[in-house]
Amino acid sequence: MPPPSPLQLPPCVVPDRDLDAASNPTTAPDELARLAADPSGGIRSRVAANPACPLPLLTRLATDHAALARRRVAANPSTPLAALRALARDRDASVRGQVGAHPATPADALRRLGHDRAHEVRRRVATNPNTPQETLARLDAGQDSPQARAGVAATNREAAPDTQAPIASDPKREIRVRAVRGATGPPEVLVRLAGDPAREVRAAVAANRAAPPEVAARLAGDPYARVREEVALNPVTPPELLERLARDWRTRVRRGVAANDTASPHLLARLARDWSHTVRAQVAANTATPAELLIRLARDRNQHVLLALIRNADTPDGALDEMARRLHGFRAHLTPLPGIGATKAADRVRQALEQRRPRPAAR
Repeated sequence: MPPPSPLQLPPCVVPDRDLDAASNPTTAPDELARLAADPSGGIRSRVAANPACPLPLLTRLATDHAALARRRVAANPSTPLAALRALARDRDASVRGQVGAHPATPADALRRLGHDRAHEVRRRVATNPNTPQETLARLDAGQDSPQARAGVAATNREAAPDTQAPIASDPKREIRVRAVRGATGPPEVLVRLAGDPAREVRAAVAANRAAPPEVAARLAGDPYARVREEVALNPVTPPELLERLARDWRTRVRRGVAANDTASPHLLARLARDWSHTVRAQVAANTATPAELLIRLARDRNQHVLLALIRNADTPDGALDEMARRLHGFRAHLTPLPGIGATKAADRVRQALEQRRPRPAAR
């Protein structure tokens, strides 16, 4: 019987060793040059994405007939500026969009891509922090696609005041929300948006740490609870506003104060006696809650409060000991919840407590 002939792979199948070598940063430059001439587009694309690919190879692959290979070159952090300028004129919009997002793309190429006919390309340019201000201003002026304006609002936080002003008055609500989130620009923009008719925009202003104190005071009296909750959650909210919000009639607002790490100990002590177990549970989960208050919360009869104590890494052993003592025995004094009896609730707390503090091994 003749010996079996070696297995012959079909032309469309690429050996795994070539795929691995094309992606490996430690592959020798000569080997990468050989793989860059491979007939398989997948191999060439992996070479183009390799951060160790030599500059001459990247320049050559920038003219590859496979769009995937050119797109990988446009995304490679080592791509030279000349290749990026050439790819900015590529016939494929996905390649041009990748150039628009590249952090090393020159300003002249970004200006050109800011006039691109494809919305996606202009959106990628809008999200590039190196895009010139005049290009951002044109994309922001309300004359471009909502996607491009949203990209400017979401990414370019430190745009010039004359660029941020059109964002603040953009007709689309979601773009104004994106402009507010994390914005560090002039306070007059936040002051203007604090009076926005959309509650989502006002809530984003309330959550912004750069909002002036007078804006926080104004939004602390907003008719919508979500806006007041964001003020309560903001770590830079003044103590006097937290005191006021801790008496809010809506549970979610008081819960926001209980979750704030800057809340004073006496404020947390008051909220630890709140009628809502969700507020007390948030006090139990707050890492700023004093140890003596955590020990007191260990006597709570609600399983959510006890579970929050167990999950809090700062809960002292005294609180866990008190909880274990009260849960000892079959009849644990826990408040039954809808669908969950007191015994089942106690079992859940016992299980979580054992996971936090494993029982010592029997000798």
